[in-house]
Amino acid sequence: MSSSAASRPLRAAVALASAGRPQLLADAVRNLELQTTTDFVRIVSVPDEASLPDDDSLSGWTIVTGARGLALQRNAALDAIAGLDPTPGLEGVPGAAVRAAVDVVFFFDDDAVVRPDYLAAALAFFAGHPEVIGLTGRVLIDGAVSGEVTVDRADRALADSLRRPSTGAWRVTRELYGCNFAVRVAPSAGLRFDGRLPLYSWLEDHDFARRLMRLGVLAEVDDAVIVHRAASSGGRQAHTRLGYSQMMNPIYIWRKGTFPAWLAVREIFRPTSKNLVFSIVGPQSRWRRERLRGNLIALGDALRGRITPERITRL
Repeated sequence: MSSSAASRPLRAAVALASAGRPQLLADAVRNLELQTTTDFVRIVSVPDEASLPDDDSLSGWTIVTGARGLALQRNAALDAIAGLDPTPGLEGVPGAAVRAAVDVVFFFDDDAVVRPDYLAAALAFFAGHPEVIGLTGRVLIDGAVSGEVTVDRADRALADSLRRPSTGAWRVTRELYGCNFAVRVAPSAGLRFDGRLPLYSWLEDHDFARRLMRLGVLAEVDDAVIVHRAASSGGRQAHTRLGYSQMMNPIYIWRKGTFPAWLAVREIFRPTSKNLVFSIVGPQSRWRRERLRGNLIALGDALRGRITPERITRL
């Protein structure tokens, strides 16, 4: 970090990527406007205008359209942030627009409910830990594990957590959970999400984190708190496609050198074993069978040497 950056408060940008879920996007934006830190750049990245709410909730937000798929949409947001006007007096310095305009970029899913002090806690942590290049917060409730979380339940849980004192606790991690994480801009300039992981970009966050680890320390910070609703509207309803990604994406990420073999095996085993078990009987059996079908198609492609994560766009 430069001496000039160290002498001023860190400036943040928030990037929201969404597709086909305008109401969720509006809810996410309204939630983020409750942050105690109000001076941050606001970016929304969507594939088309149909993904935008039809009210004025995005007033003050820069809207980027055209890219489709989580990885590509997050890259589009990063490109928009990199194109910001530089701080006066730095116009002639190469890369000054990236380093001077924004120091830290926060990425949230459109179904993340963010505690009002999240940005403040994360920025304070970055300021006190210059060795940390990226962080992820504490997920108070994860609907991806427990089942979809209502807005009311998320709000109550976050309000209750605010009554407890901050702990300052954190730990080194190898992962950045995609629903909420932040990275320093200058050290990671040029690092992008892998556009070969299309649509909902299964494991794009894990792949990005593993590459980011080569540049600095990653941290899991307890005082930066969210609830991940895991809302089911839109999103991962094309179960065969998702099943294909569950098998193919870890293989692809291993082949390109980001994942060690043991990690690729773990990332394959966890979802595919669930698909196999729950496809036999129970309320999930229909769509679990669809995901299992996608798993098997991807396995067949991999055994033939076809490492093609993009194929889900044709399934």
